[in-house]
Amino acid sequence: MQPKIAILGFMAAEDSNKVLYDILNERLELLRTLDKEGDSDRRRHVARETSALHAPLAHRLGLYAIKTEMEDLALKFTDYKTYKYIAHALNEKKAQRDAYIAAFITPLEEKLKAHGFTFTIKGRPKSIHSIYNKMQAQRCDVDRIYDLFAIRIILDSPLDREKLDCWQVYSLITDMYRPNPKRLRDWLSVPKENGYESLHTTVLGPEEKWVEVQIRTRRMDEVAEKGVAAHWSYKGVNGNAMNTDKQSVYVFTPTGDLKRLAAGSTVLDFAFSIHSDVGCKCVGGRIRNQNVSIRQKLQNGDQVEILTSPNQKPTADWLNAVVTSKAKNKIRQALKEVEYRNAAEGREMLERRFKNWKIDFEEGDISRLALKLGYKVTNDLYQSIALGKEDILRLKDVFLTLDAPNPDFQRSEHVYVPKNLEALALEVDIDVKSVDYNLAKCCDPQPGDAIFGFISINNGIRIHRCDCPNADNMRERYAYRILPARWKKKKE
Repeated sequence: MQPKIAILGFMAAEDSNKVLYDILNERLELLRTLDKEGDSDRRRHVARETSALHAPLAHRLGLYAIKTEMEDLALKFTDYKTYKYIAHALNEKKAQRDAYIAAFITPLEEKLKAHGFTFTIKGRPKSIHSIYNKMQAQRCDVDRIYDLFAIRIILDSPLDREKLDCWQVYSLITDMYRPNPKRLRDWLSVPKENGYESLHTTVLGPEEKWVEVQIRTRRMDEVAEKGVAAHWSYKGVNGNAMNTDKQSVYVFTPTGDLKRLAAGSTVLDFAFSIHSDVGCKCVGGRIRNQNVSIRQKLQNGDQVEILTSPNQKPTADWLNAVVTSKAKNKIRQALKEVEYRNAAEGREMLERRFKNWKIDFEEGDISRLALKLGYKVTNDLYQSIALGKEDILRLKDVFLTLDAPNPDFQRSEHVYVPKNLEALALEVDIDVKSVDYNLAKCCDPQPGDAIFGFISINNGIRIHRCDCPNADNMRERYAYRILPARWKKKKE
């Protein structure tokens, strides 16, 4: 007979829930007295009803100790032969199991203490009903069940460190013993509906035997043992004991350091969380001894190794491969640095060619050239040059046509005059007829626009609109070359 377990009374429960607790209390007490009735139809009916209704209800409420005792007693009264067989097999090897668990726990205790954890470790026997289910599912005898050994680690952790401490302990355990990734159960990030929180894993211990390890805090253990009622007792502590951490994912570096990232984070996010240089050189990663892409989403408990290449550079589509703000900001910064270097290189290449061609290199002229070629800013043109997307000889040909006469204008006495419109004059004390000047193509000034003149080196005076895109740059860098100008009526 298993020891009796009393269900907690309510601290702040609704009446409907209290009724359920009373029903489970009564049913458990009834089960514990059925031995006195001997084999009977009533006993089998009560056992089947308990298995179908009361045990699942206890599970739903998070009363796992109650659920376990109910399931074991229900099996005992519906299939006594199987129950007795499993119980006998377990009892026969109890001493061996206890010795094995002790040998498994000893080095683990030393490691956890060395890392400053305060904790309790318990050997946890598998329930008879649980073993029965495994025998059915695996179609094998009790001796072939691979995870008969189980322990529970209960940490004394403050509320704000509970999940971090649990994952850190997981990392220490999997450093010592090889885990089975298919047996990882994470109820820390997303607790069960009944509030159950715990981290379960199965590792390969000494003698090649599998051991199930449950990791939880003292508060989580209270909830697991006593159910929903325990949540109410803790609710006054943090106001929200049912809080879930759906916004985070916990992963490890190859050395076992814990990293907390936003849910949905990828290998590339992880790389940038380590260092900007690692992120910029990342070409992929390794998880569970398998190569994965930079876009691979991370799962709780993953141990991630980043693969890098010195030739790797960030690209714009990387922004779609990350979710963390840190990674996005670092990628944007890296892209700007690449653009700046390319622009500087392209400008240097073009300036060197202009010098060889004996053409003055002026920013205003290059801005016009960029606009002529469809670029929004000159830096885009420079980058295209650096990347080999523009033929510099073609740029020369286009540049030399920038000041070609417009067919909509007629030339008279070195002055381009709009047909049938007003003529242009400069408010300067010089002989206009001896000066060659024309309308700038970058802003296309029209009669009536506010304008100014700009003295170029080889092409006379160019007339710009006062709100020309290049006006601020010309005023700032070449104020001494700015001349006032205005429109005036053409003499008949």
